[in-house]
Amino acid sequence: MLASVWKYKRKLREQKPCPNLTALHREHFVSPGLNGFLIVEANGGLNQQRSAICNAVAVAGLLNAILVIPQLEFHNVWKDPSEFGDIYDEDHFISTLDGYVKVVKELPEALMERHNYNMTNITNIRVQAWAPVSYYLGVVSPILQKEGVIRIAPFANRLAMSVPPHIQFLRCLTNYKALRFSSSISVLGKKLVYRMIEKSSRTDGKYIAVHLRFEEDMVAFSCCVYDGGKAEKLEMDSVREKGWRAKFKRKDRIILPDLNRVNGKCPLTPLEVGMMLRGMGFDNNTSIYLASGKIYHAERYLAPLIKMFPNLYTKESLATSDELAPFMGYSSQLAALDYTVCLSSEVFVTTQGGNFPHFLMGHRRFIYDGHAKTIIPDKRKLVVLLDDVSISWRAFKDQMEDMLTESDRKGIMVPRVRKINRKTSVYTYPLPECRCLQQSLANQIDRNLVILDDYNGTKA
Repeated sequence: MLASVWKYKRKLREQKPCPNLTALHREHFVSPGLNGFLIVEANGGLNQQRSAICNAVAVAGLLNAILVIPQLEFHNVWKDPSEFGDIYDEDHFISTLDGYVKVVKELPEALMERHNYNMTNITNIRVQAWAPVSYYLGVVSPILQKEGVIRIAPFANRLAMSVPPHIQFLRCLTNYKALRFSSSISVLGKKLVYRMIEKSSRTDGKYIAVHLRFEEDMVAFSCCVYDGGKAEKLEMDSVREKGWRAKFKRKDRIILPDLNRVNGKCPLTPLEVGMMLRGMGFDNNTSIYLASGKIYHAERYLAPLIKMFPNLYTKESLATSDELAPFMGYSSQLAALDYTVCLSSEVFVTTQGGNFPHFLMGHRRFIYDGHAKTIIPDKRKLVVLLDDVSISWRAFKDQMEDMLTESDRKGIMVPRVRKINRKTSVYTYPLPECRCLQQSLANQIDRNLVILDDYNGTKA
């Protein structure tokens, strides 16, 4: 099944010749950092923070500012105190961007002293979401030049997708070369990939990676109903109160679980994911890597999926307790391990959207020259079929096979460049905009996570 599932193969049209990167450097990045220092606070989970980091580099290039290594916000949902260097290789990040954007680990002593060693004393600019280039050049740049240092916090989607080519290049450079996971994450990640390949011997080392968003916080945030009992309601109300306080109690907020379900906004249960995959033709010999946080009531909800796919593995089952111990309690570092194994899978299945699958799909498109080999189910159609108690297995299977074909067809589509917007993010659709970086890194890009030819003794 894994060898024949894909009917379509991506054929990229030839784009205009890539600019000479040396010429690009001379034209736009001659003296980086002349206008002062930029401090940002990246918020959210692993990949929302990744987006913020890439955008921060782009803004620093746009403002000709020196970027201070981004700070990572501690969120009361993710509860991860990791710093930048715990997740990414700081020195590699700085050296890769050298010559394009100057990056430092901390502000100079003189500037810290001027602000009484208190970051909150530094001018903080509240930038609107998806702010255009004109705003940064017209409003932010004069303040930076006057103050010598500015903060932008929070800093998530604070830069429009449509930017000049040399600034878009910085996003590509940051995402696909500068942001490399720390050595501790990389070493264990490679071990997990090798173990997953070994477990997949019946399918020539090929496996599916499923991103299952059925954790407690996701179920609570979706406001969907599952068993419908009083205990579930009390539990979910408590989780919402702890994570988002009064957000779900506002008078203007109307919560309609049934409508959420019909609109495909409810996280799929493990059982529903299993039925979808079996309907698409994946049998019980298929090896599956399950990328997820702690599954909501795993003992009850996960059992049906394991029964359908006994060759199902997680980072917890592939790694020893000693290997995982340094990462426990750090949700972003655990997510980075999942990201690594998913990146090397033959097929990636996304079930709920979000930053994790969007970045992963883009990374896979970049590596695999356009075709992401991703299954993105039509959830609106899927829930109608799942809720139809009279449908036969044959009819359901026919519908799932059609859905797989349509998902594959859409997987090779690339939005037209002139229509780039927040929905056609360069992080999700890196080609053709990151094509020039892809060509320049043909012999350098960190492909070890995909072809795994530099294991160097980490196999265990």
